[in-house]
Amino acid sequence: MKSITNHEYQPLSLMSEIERSSIDYILRRRYIAHWGLPEWLGDNHFLLQKHRPPTNSIRECLISIASIHSETINIWTHLIGTFCIIVTYILFLIDNYSQLDISDIISFSIFFISAILCLTFSALLHIFINYSPRVLITVSKLDYIATYALFYIGINILIFGSTVPVVHYLFYCYFQLKTIYISIVFVLTIASMIGTSSAACSKPRYRPFKAILFIALGLYGIAPATHACILHGLSRMFEMEFLYLCIMAVTYITGGIIYAIRIPERYFPGRFDIVGQSHQILHISVIVAVYLHFYGICCLFHNIIRTEQCIMPITLKFGITDLSISS
Repeated sequence: MKSITNHEYQPLSLMSEIERSSIDYILRRRYIAHWGLPEWLGDNHFLLQKHRPPTNSIRECLISIASIHSETINIWTHLIGTFCIIVTYILFLIDNYSQLDISDIISFSIFFISAILCLTFSALLHIFINYSPRVLITVSKLDYIATYALFYIGINILIFGSTVPVVHYLFYCYFQLKTIYISIVFVLTIASMIGTSSAACSKPRYRPFKAILFIALGLYGIAPATHACILHGLSRMFEMEFLYLCIMAVTYITGGIIYAIRIPERYFPGRFDIVGQSHQILHISVIVAVYLHFYGICCLFHNIIRTEQCIMPITLKFGITDLSISS
């Protein structure tokens, strides 16, 4: 009797396996509410519905890219953003190659590659976030190395890559100062990566702390910017359209604050489960800031091409030898 029973139910089991392996089944899977999520997936309790359940399946994670759920826009904003930045990078090199020297190529490449890595890590995070707790922690370490550890590494890389070309052009004639500022931001970036991607800080309650860390790293840019204002004068800074870099900084900070305090879903739980949530606003602010930054450093670059001289032809002395380089 036991063997007959097993034989009778075997076809049903096979049919179930066939159905579960189909793409249609995966796309039609019932998504779960926030209260049904395990703790490691419940980062934002203001998003109430349309969450993907844990899968332990790379295939299901990849197929879910084509469905509508709480992570869909987070995935596609940075997938599309990555593609746009790659195209922009290629077109910039083609259009300006004859005017670029090796230092220009390195500075712009650091910026573009950091932006591409940041957005790619972010997209990977949101695609595989529901695979397993171990994968969540791992991919998070590659992204603010974009709330999770992959997210934090990516943001840190982007901040570093954005700072390098600005410092390079603002202190174009001051090699020592340029080296000092870039070295400091490099050390701060490594420290921020370690702090924001550590296992001890992987819990949701440390989200504000992580946001504060990368905002603080971003605010470091105030130091070289203030120094450059003293050297250039405000009129010269505006002449170089440095205002765009200021707007870029405000865009980053605004996106970070909105993300940290969960606006607008904090005040309207359940209304922004699919569109309009704080993490999506952060994603869009990052892309907007990247292009504002690109325009800003292009203005600095073309200023040098136009003037054919150092940005700062004045002499800087701090009781030591002259740090300027005459053109």
